[in-house]
Amino acid sequence: MPLETFKGIEFVRISSMPKEQQERIWQTFESEKIIKIVKDQALMNDCILYADYAAWHSGFTAARKQQADQPSMQGQVGKLAFE
Repeated sequence: MPLETFKGIEFVRISSMPKEQQERIWQTFESEKIIKIVKDQALMNDCILYADYAAWHSGFTAARKQQADQPSMQGQVGKLAFE
């Protein structure tokens, strides 16, 4: 993830993330933590403090890993009900 720094503020831009991650951010990230930064007279309204992004990303990655590690129950519920 491209980390940017402006006036000592470390941040990432949502628009610079891969598409899948952009979609996840917009769906799951706390909207009040998305900040606006004016740099070179341009408004960047899709910025996230790097610390907030890192915390979100580690939680998101852990949740995805946990889902991948759980055995699938698909097809087993009906089987158990009729055994």
